Amino acid sequence: MFAGIVVLAAAVVGGEWTDGSVRFETGNDAVNRIVAGELSGIYDSEVVSAYEQLRHTGKSEQVKRDWQSLHDQVAEASSNRCDRMVTEDEFLGACYWLMESRMMNEIEQAAFGRVGHMTIFYPKFGMVGLEAGAYIRERFVGADGRLKPPYRRHVLPSAMAIHLGIVDGAGFLSTAADLKAAIARRTLPSLGAFGWRVVLDALSQSGMSDVAYGLLIDGAVVDRGAAVSWLWRKAAGIAPDPTNPGFRTVIMAPKPDRRLGFVRAEYKSPSGVVKSAWRYEGVKWIWNFTVPRSAIAAVTLPGQDFSRLYDGGDHQIVMEGVK
Repeated sequence: MFAGIVVLAAAVVGGEWTDGSVRFETGNDAVNRIVAGELSGIYDSEVVSAYEQLRHTGKSEQVKRDWQSLHDQVAEASSNRCDRMVTEDEFLGACYWLMESRMMNEIEQAAFGRVGHMTIFYPKFGMVGLEAGAYIRERFVGADGRLKPPYRRHVLPSAMAIHLGIVDGAGFLSTAADLKAAIARRTLPSLGAFGWRVVLDALSQSGMSDVAYGLLIDGAVVDRGAAVSWLWRKAAGIAPDPTNPGFRTVIMAPKPDRRLGFVRAEYKSPSGVVKSAWRYEGVKWIWNFTVPRSAIAAVTLPGQDFSRLYDGGDHQIVMEGVK
């Protein structure tokens, strides 16, 4: 029995096994309580919602209908610099500007088949993203490559800097340490669904998935939508490829943790059902996964930083030394 059915990319339909549904179960009761039940509407931005819908479904009709509205939102953020978002924090406003500019660039490529093509209506969102990134680094990053005070002492700014690639090299390592220290102080404000998603993803990006699991198991992540999204993308390791939406290419990169014991997950994608199930047996980590016949998977194994392509079908990988 699965702990629950969670609907992430489609409307909830009476708990039925519909497109966009995730079945997920682990050997940890605290995590199973998070995923039990139904869920929808976890995104708090029209641009983010459109981006995720397109990635998951591969269908561009709704995005094309909403394009002018989406365009105007990000164009307004560009003209106002950082003031469009509900947050009054200038740094976070600038980060949303950068993030949504990048998303719009990917949406435009996927929906219209253009790569930064200039028309009378559509700016080059790739260039807008570069402008936003330069603005953030000039204004908020110090000579040591870290965020300037007071931003470096807070959870969400540090997570945003990691998640969006604002810091790199020694600055990245220092910012990861800042993020871990802020979490240890339990300075966890009301982050909202997407804020929590950024924090959990930044922990994964900086090699601290164990800290993310600790927050989930301890009940510190108060937004269930963000928790569930992270678990299926990182614990199960199932995500869409933004360059080939609709799960025609599946990104599979599980981040296991012994505290979960095992994970069993299924995702009903437009290309077919994607499955991921891993468990520990002594020193061995055993992962069975299924790629839809009409798709391929880019697979990254624990502890590795490169991917390998797998065709549709059933696969098994056995590794030793996985923590």
